[in-house]
Amino acid sequence: MLEPVDIDGRSLTAHQLTRIARSGAQVRLAQAALDEMAASRALVETIVARGDLVYGVTSSVGAKTGVPLDPSRFGEFNRRLLETHDMGLGPLASPEMVRAMLVVMLNNMASGRLGVRPVLAQMLVEALNTGRKFKVHLWGSTGESDMSAVANIALDLYRDVELAAGETIALINSSPLSIGLGALAFDTLENLLESWPLVAALSMEGYGANPSIVSAAAVRSRPLKGLAHAARGIASQLQGSSLMSEGGPRHLQDPLSFRSLPITLGNAFDSFEFARGLISVELNASQNNPVVSVEEQRLVSVANFDMLSLSMALDTLRLGIAPLVTGSTERVAKLVDSFWSGLSVGLIEADALGLPGFNGMAQVHKGITAEARLLAAPVVTELPSSSHSNGNLDRVSMSGLAARRTLELAQLCKSIMGIELLVAAQAVDVRNPPQLGSGTTRLHAFVRASVPRAGGAQRVPHPGPLLDALERLDYRLGDLG
Repeated sequence: MLEPVDIDGRSLTAHQLTRIARSGAQVRLAQAALDEMAASRALVETIVARGDLVYGVTSSVGAKTGVPLDPSRFGEFNRRLLETHDMGLGPLASPEMVRAMLVVMLNNMASGRLGVRPVLAQMLVEALNTGRKFKVHLWGSTGESDMSAVANIALDLYRDVELAAGETIALINSSPLSIGLGALAFDTLENLLESWPLVAALSMEGYGANPSIVSAAAVRSRPLKGLAHAARGIASQLQGSSLMSEGGPRHLQDPLSFRSLPITLGNAFDSFEFARGLISVELNASQNNPVVSVEEQRLVSVANFDMLSLSMALDTLRLGIAPLVTGSTERVAKLVDSFWSGLSVGLIEADALGLPGFNGMAQVHKGITAEARLLAAPVVTELPSSSHSNGNLDRVSMSGLAARRTLELAQLCKSIMGIELLVAAQAVDVRNPPQLGSGTTRLHAFVRASVPRAGGAQRVPHPGPLLDALERLDYRLGDLG
């Protein structure tokens, strides 16, 4: 039974969000959050009763900003504002994506900065804890709030509730699709990145690569934090390997896909750390406009719905991954190529039919990697139009697209890393080195527990069983011991 996650609007992490979205962990609202929501809602009601003109609360929105609303029609305005933005198209979000969005919406409410009634948050808690399903379309957000996705959820969840003044604007001026999907991708990529040095080490064993790249002298000469982390990860797996002894490596220098391993992995780690800082903030920051300030007893007009920082974080993360997957497909290509590896063609003993062995798998790997690289293109520079809402909404962040691309990249990386691991294990079997490292021994055994070595007359094993085993491990190869 998973431990419930307390939602307080201040301390949500990507890992907690993933536990709720993917593993079904229950949620509960912290009492402090309930108190803050009650206080912020009381402030909104005081301002409404006073007759102050506040964007989206007592006035209309967008091109009609400043047009006062009839207090007797607040409920009608709120409902029709949701319907106006219920225009999403395209594929439907998966159940885990929707749950991730619900978590972000709940945490945003719990902060007390939205000014909505606690009952709206309590209904979200019930929806999450009972596994309620929602149909949410993934297309339609420019990253200046995920309005269409929120409208899909809110029109269903609150269909029997009359929303009070300011509650619809608080709902639609939020970014649960961008943040939720971005957090899911971030959590997946964290596990993959921490495991990739282990896979790289097994590839080095299969290739007979030179480990001088992870020596203390090499790391000292270029003091980048990510590079050092990557080098330590590889070196720890190679302890005791014959590669580490004199005469162990085959060459003085290897192709750059091997020789630059600490650099490409290190660059990915450094990009990831940059993204971690921004995503950690966005998970608990306000995206709404206006923002409720109980401290100053006022509602403040802002542009918190502009998700530029999240787009930049996710763009940087994808750009950091791109050279890593390129290097992976090059290592696979070199391992199956007898000219480069010095091993049998396609990594299998010759048979009477002359089948190409692992070359077919390497081709699939190349195709998946090409898709992954195409997803790395940044989106923060995109501006579909500057004329929206009579020119009022004249910039976009495209954070929803950034999040979707990053999540798709994370899914592709599972197969990219898994295939490299399978090919590396086969290369180790064919090369039959005198001694593997302590870590690479465990990793090789993990692969062979899922798929057999391929002989000349046997079919090359499909990577599916290994990918299933990796999924059960949540791609945390460090947990092997």
